Amino acid sequence: MATTTDGPDESRTAIDGAREAIRVERRRTVDEREAFRAFRGRVESIPTETVTPVGSPATAGLGDHAGPSGTAGNSDVPAAAGAAAGAGVGGPGTPPGSGLVAVRDAYAETVMSVPHYEDEYDDTYERSVAAEFGPELAYALTRTAGFHPEYERALLDEVDAAMEEREQLIERLRIETESLDRAGSRLAAVRREIASLDAAVPEGGFGALDACRARAGVLVEDCDRIAARRQRVIAEHARELRLDDAAVDLPTYLYQDRSATYPVLAAVGSVGSRLDDLTRRIERAMARTE
Repeated sequence: MATTTDGPDESRTAIDGAREAIRVERRRTVDEREAFRAFRGRVESIPTETVTPVGSPATAGLGDHAGPSGTAGNSDVPAAAGAAAGAGVGGPGTPPGSGLVAVRDAYAETVMSVPHYEDEYDDTYERSVAAEFGPELAYALTRTAGFHPEYERALLDEVDAAMEEREQLIERLRIETESLDRAGSRLAAVRREIASLDAAVPEGGFGALDACRARAGVLVEDCDRIAARRQRVIAEHARELRLDDAAVDLPTYLYQDRSATYPVLAAVGSVGSRLDDLTRRIERAMARTE
């Protein structure tokens, strides 16, 4: 039976589901970026605590902080806990360790309070700061006795890196949306042509059918170009974006719970199957006219 409408099919469903996944991920990523921004402002207002000149500094090694990688430059922080225990504080009447309590409260009230936190992470404070900022800084924030200036500098660097990572992801989501829209529009045009060709088969003579078959071949080439362009976008994502799991590409990260992990390629495959069916139908009609 001829296909006369461009109704919903697998090729459209896969891309529509991907668009919804991007919408959710973008909202969550923006929420996290703004939560880190609020946390940074809170951290800047927390007084730091100084170290008394006894033993080695409590903050040994944090000056070598590595930045966006999420880990500090060495593992000296645990060894510093003993020195930190004898630290003085930033001002008279300030209880030792109150700065770390303030950091913890600020983190809980900002980063850990985004709407999706429980569904997406559901981590304790210690596990969350270790995941975001690296184990050495997490130790300094959760196992030592005071919030020292070196801790603050390292923490602000890590918060800046966390915000930058969210900014990069938001940009890649924009590019991904454009890629889906472009492919979806081109595939919609192919589907309309398939419907037109399919409707022409019952009434076509040999010459008209041969022209339909040639046009179907051109549409197959169009699908191949759509798939090739999509592969280039996926490769660009991999070059430009660092995800927590290096083995996971952006489509897998976004769409692994959807109907298709690679929605555009799945959509191309669906349209390609329709073209194969159409070509066989045309060739059977041509054989009957001979």
